[in-house]
Amino acid sequence: MNCPRCKLPLQKVDYEGVEVDMCNACWGFWLDTGELEEILRSRDLSFSDEEKDTVLDLREASSRGPTAPAPCPKCGKIMDRVHYDAAVSFVIDRCPDHGIWLDTGEIKKVQAIAEKSKEVHRILLRKLGLLTKA
Repeated sequence: MNCPRCKLPLQKVDYEGVEVDMCNACWGFWLDTGELEEILRSRDLSFSDEEKDTVLDLREASSRGPTAPAPCPKCGKIMDRVHYDAAVSFVIDRCPDHGIWLDTGEIKKVQAIAEKSKEVHRILLRKLGLLTKA
C-alpha cells in the first residue's frame, strides 16, 4: 500500500499499541476502519495543557498542508474531505469503505481534541462517520 500523498510504500508501525501504516517521507498515517477509536481509547500518550494549546491552534492558516483530495491507498477512489469546522483549517481525508488518512501532525490534533473535550471528541467522530447520533 502506498502513501496517497508521496506515492511511496507505507510502513507498518506501532502507534499507541495499534498497528497502523505510516509514510516515512511525509509522516502521514493511514488508519483502517476502527483503528482511530482504538488509539483514542488507549490514551498512552497524553498532552500537557501547553502541548494541547499548541497542537489545537487550529485557527492557524494551514497553507503548508495538502489541500487536494487524496486517493484511498486501498481502493484508489478519491476520499471525502471531512472539515472539522468551517472556522478552522483542519480537514481529514476519509474513505467510507476503508479508513482515514491523517496528514502530518493531524493524528496528534485528533488525540488532543479527544483529551480536551469529550463532547468535541464525539462531534469529530460523528463527522468522520465513526459514531452515530445516539
